[in-house]
Amino acid sequence: MSEVEAILPAVKLLGVGIAAIMLARLLKTSPIVTFIAAGLLIGPFGLGVIEENGTTRLLAQLGVVFLLFDIGLGFSLKTVRESKRDLIGLAPVQMILCTAGFGLAGWLAGMDWLLALLIGAAAGISATAVVTQTLAERGIATCPLGRSATAVLVFQDIAGIFLLVIAVALSEGGGGDLGAILGMSALKALLAVGAALLAGRFVIGPLFRLLSKTRNDEIFTAAALFLVLATAAATGALELSLTLGAFLAGMIIADTPFKTVIRTEAKPFGALLLGFFFITVGMALDWRMMVEQAHWILAALAVLFVLKTALTWAAAIINRWSLAGGAQLGFALAQGSEFGLVILALPGIAAALGAELTGILVAASALSLALTPAWASLGLRIARRIADATASRKPVSAPEEMNCPVLIFAMTPSGRMAYSALTRFDIPVIAIESDPDRFLSAIADGFAVTFGDPSDTRLLRAIDVTEARALAICAPRYEISAEITPYIRENFPELERFVAVTDEADRRRHEALGMHAILNRSQPEGLDFALALLRYAEIPESDIHEWMQDVIEAYAPDPAFRVAEPA
Repeated sequence: MSEVEAILPAVKLLGVGIAAIMLARLLKTSPIVTFIAAGLLIGPFGLGVIEENGTTRLLAQLGVVFLLFDIGLGFSLKTVRESKRDLIGLAPVQMILCTAGFGLAGWLAGMDWLLALLIGAAAGISATAVVTQTLAERGIATCPLGRSATAVLVFQDIAGIFLLVIAVALSEGGGGDLGAILGMSALKALLAVGAALLAGRFVIGPLFRLLSKTRNDEIFTAAALFLVLATAAATGALELSLTLGAFLAGMIIADTPFKTVIRTEAKPFGALLLGFFFITVGMALDWRMMVEQAHWILAALAVLFVLKTALTWAAAIINRWSLAGGAQLGFALAQGSEFGLVILALPGIAAALGAELTGILVAASALSLALTPAWASLGLRIARRIADATASRKPVSAPEEMNCPVLIFAMTPSGRMAYSALTRFDIPVIAIESDPDRFLSAIADGFAVTFGDPSDTRLLRAIDVTEARALAICAPRYEISAEITPYIRENFPELERFVAVTDEADRRRHEALGMHAILNRSQPEGLDFALALLRYAEIPESDIHEWMQDVIEAYAPDPAFRVAEPA
């Protein structure tokens, strides 16, 4: 093979990838869908522009490697501590129910029981890139529902790593003893994880601190790429998947101060290479078969959406979620995933399923990614109807176990951000809303909120404001603030009052009433107000900075995998 023949497939893939991203922006859909469609068009079953060879396979594999590296960067001991309730409760139950439900469906459809369970587990995993973008666009990335959905995605990603290890072992294990194959793979994976943790603590962290002193960005980027590829090669040499090594490389860096800069440097490579992988998935599809089997593709799509929504909803109810919040979570996580497509693309798995069934499942998964925004919007409407039917509008009172809560009046964007920030640091909150639409929307998004009018002094007495740490008013009306100020000064002189305002004149008027008026200038809306409350609560600046970075990152997911332009 000449040098030109070796590099030409990469050039073609790059051109097709650029066109696919531009088309996705134009159609406001996930580029994953346009990547697969592009592969279908240019592949051997289409125009025959590109044939699969060693170059295309290598680029596709590197795309998956960088995907897993980015997932590893998002996983750290801090993540486990902050989301332990969802990671040990909601997420495992969701995966177990989905694996059992889809596995049973596959077995009834004639699959071998082990293959059915593998496909069922893959179906239980949701698309991290698509879901995080959907949450960000709806402004709920940091609300209780958004945080729980993110925790479930983290758990699914980790489960997907080991699912890939198992799938690769089964795909390449030949006719050996199944128990021995899986047992040896599990032992090797545990050894790899242990070695990665030790390397991160005693080698990688000190090495990156040393490299940072050179103040040379090129060395830093090269070291990060070396770590990704070296760990991937190491796990590959152990006859595990390359992706496990990439995940471990990300996990090593996740607990270091260099996480953000490395993610910034590596993400463009990963997004582009992952696009190449999805193009190669499309290249393996036969469009003629898909036209003939369109009814089965739509049936598989309906089963995926409906069954996964129901099973995830059930998992939420088992974990004591409200009916409304569980419904919205189920609809948000109902699509297929990148992991599912990776597993379906494994030669051994594709051969076991057959070309026809593999094509049906891949097409259904790709369609589910494109339809996620519409399906999630349907879930929001259903959740709000459920909230309207089940929400309590009884007068609020402070729970006895709450010690010095912050009272939040109005679940505006500022109120939601304040609620999310305070609960992140285990500061008790009582949220009160008087607007019916905001009240139902907040309940549907997982907030614990009650109905009430902040201008009614009887409400303040019912809450027993003497025990409150602060009052945060997030939908200010100066006339109401002026009206209740004398009552608060007389009866609750120690109560600190914060108010979120939108202009300088309003800020001066509220400050004249003795209130801490916070002018929101930053994005996302409410960030300034939440920061003021955290500082009042004496949260360490380092923790506040870390929280702020997480919020900014949550509302600015990878633009290469944008579902739609932000509203």
